[in-house]
Amino acid sequence: MLFTKNNKSHIRPVISGITLAVALLIPALSQAADKITLRYAIWDRNQLPAEEKIAQSFEKANPDINIDIEVVPASQYFVKLDSAVAGGVAPDIFWVNMPYFIQYAQNHVLAPLNGYLNDKSVDLNNIVASSVKAYQFDGNQLAIPRDVDAIAVWYNKKLFDQAGVSYPKKGWTWDDLKTTATALKAKLKGDAFPLYMDLSNDGQESYLNLLYQKGVHIVPTNGQPTDIASDNAIWVYQQLQQMMKDGLLPTANQMSELKTDSVFTSNRAAMVYAGSWQAAPFASNPQINDHIGVIEMPRIDKEAGVAHSLGFALYANGKHKDAAWRYVSFMAQKSSQEELAAAVIPANKQTMPAWAANVKQVDVTAYLTALDHATAYPTAGTNTPKWQNMWISSLKKIFMGADAKEEMDKSVKKISRVMEK
Repeated sequence: MLFTKNNKSHIRPVISGITLAVALLIPALSQAADKITLRYAIWDRNQLPAEEKIAQSFEKANPDINIDIEVVPASQYFVKLDSAVAGGVAPDIFWVNMPYFIQYAQNHVLAPLNGYLNDKSVDLNNIVASSVKAYQFDGNQLAIPRDVDAIAVWYNKKLFDQAGVSYPKKGWTWDDLKTTATALKAKLKGDAFPLYMDLSNDGQESYLNLLYQKGVHIVPTNGQPTDIASDNAIWVYQQLQQMMKDGLLPTANQMSELKTDSVFTSNRAAMVYAGSWQAAPFASNPQINDHIGVIEMPRIDKEAGVAHSLGFALYANGKHKDAAWRYVSFMAQKSSQEELAAAVIPANKQTMPAWAANVKQVDVTAYLTALDHATAYPTAGTNTPKWQNMWISSLKKIFMGADAKEEMDKSVKKISRVMEK
């Protein structure tokens, strides 16, 4: 019994204890009421484990903020994001890519970050410069690069050995590639292809790199129109056409039924152009990881390639932008970027070696070297996906056998108009 009528001396301490408990409870209730939940949208479930680790670390250091990660399939991501923006209910933080960036920037969907960057919590000098620039618009930084992709060439040592052909060597050229592919074709048995590159989509793993190496400026630059119908560009298209005819590459019809990952992991291609996102899956695949290697792309006129980054963006009409910035700046820090290195090349240059170190079975530093001379993924105008699809449509005809110059002469003006809108 705490107190009785005959033991009034206990009343005061008990009341004081109750008062203290209530006093302690009020701030706790207030803190719970003030706790912010930030919605954060991504599209790659494979990267969810790393994202969850980062969120847990942030929540531990910031108990006033809860991170709710929303995973939307890539095929539905921008459709759903567009709908959410139209309804004024977009996530506080979301991934954005380079093709969609400009239209979001021009429509004021993305919160300007220059003011936040003044707090020095994110040092843009530590991030890949081409990616930083790609997410700038009208003098404002509108997204913070999260990761970066590069392209390199993988080769299957078992198929090379079967054909008695030497492995590719650092510093090789486009002519070396064709010579190697020709030797492989002459001696390979079965249905293995000498070379595979995906020509069926936006060209990130194929023709964009060749065009950059040939000095083509894909999007309008410094008042000059697009160069995709120039003599140098036509040369690239014709090279690919001829390699298909010669059996060095799969035909366009064959390519429509193939994918980079499956054709390489099934030992059906001696060489493949592949993005850095394929590195961990290739290197961890027991069917191939004891007989594969990766090297920088062969050079045509110069060393060049395409690099793409996803960006962290804040919703311009979000109710918790200050809190959202705290999380974005946390995700851009070295410790968080090292977590991402388990799956992707981080955009923070200080942590890139951690990505290569995480791929235990194969030396993948060729990708990091490729970034030294990479150009940002090409975007132009307010609707990059639209002009991309127009260009892809023309290229499909070319790869099916249409005259490259005639086809590009017919389509380049229309493509250029969309680029310049």
